[in-house]
Amino acid sequence: MPRKLLAQLADTGSKPTSEALTALSGLDARALHDFQLVWANTKVARRCEILLALQPLLEANATLDFSAVATAALADPDGDVRTAAVPLLFDDVNPKPATLLLDLLQSDPHAPCRAAAARELVEYAALGATEDLPKNMMARIEAGVLRAHRTDADPNVKRTTLEALGYCLLPEVNEALLAASKTSDAKLLASACLAMGHTCDSARWSKLVAGSLDHAVDFVRTAAVHACGELQLQSAVPQILELAMDGEPDTVSQAVWALGEIGGTDARAALYQLQGLAEKDAELSEEIEEAIATLELLSGEIDFDLMDGTDDDDPDVEDSPRRKAA
Repeated sequence: MPRKLLAQLADTGSKPTSEALTALSGLDARALHDFQLVWANTKVARRCEILLALQPLLEANATLDFSAVATAALADPDGDVRTAAVPLLFDDVNPKPATLLLDLLQSDPHAPCRAAAARELVEYAALGATEDLPKNMMARIEAGVLRAHRTDADPNVKRTTLEALGYCLLPEVNEALLAASKTSDAKLLASACLAMGHTCDSARWSKLVAGSLDHAVDFVRTAAVHACGELQLQSAVPQILELAMDGEPDTVSQAVWALGEIGGTDARAALYQLQGLAEKDAELSEEIEEAIATLELLSGEIDFDLMDGTDDDDPDVEDSPRRKAA
């Protein structure tokens, strides 16, 4: 990594440039060593600023790899720096960062860092639920999040580990979700709704989730809407449509997504109704179009041969693979 870029990162008189930040991707051992020499003499606030600035870059470009920088930052004595490094670790191809996250969840003294680790472990648990993680790693995640949910006193950790448990096939999960569903803590209830959705067990949780659509707190309703989408609750479509037409922006977005996941004639009609009302909202219109596409995909209505421009009658054209409807 060029020294001028390292110097620019350490210069608190200006914001870190995109060039300097992007140069932190894929550091080899020597470049990482040079970076750490500068990092050690950089103020805490600047270290946090750099790590936080890397996150939107990573979200916009999945080919970037800041794992070397993030892993090094986990050894930082400042808890806020460690917390800012955590979201840079997740890799949906490589499960190794999950081990680091489990260590943080179990032993980091800074509660926000433990909560951030739990948030990333939700994503790994989701991978494990679809068998995209080695079974031994999923077993470690299940044990780790269950232990933290039971023993960690921090409410953010308890809530987030509950969401992760929704993806775990453990006998203790149903008991934990049922207990959380009875809470007066709106944030915990919202996490419980999300976890119920993660289970994909509509027979067990549909009634509790649907009941939360009428909750007085908007973020609980939003979580319930998301859960309805995951559970594919056809009976909830009228309430979801009502929330989409007169709800907070987050709730509206979740409602549109949920309708696409639920599918069916009623959900389709609801999306078309919303489409007619959202003509002047470009972002919402795009979300609705994506939801309609999802609905058609899951219902098997999309002809991939036509999308790919192939012709089944042409012997010289190989059949393209089709994604099965979920």
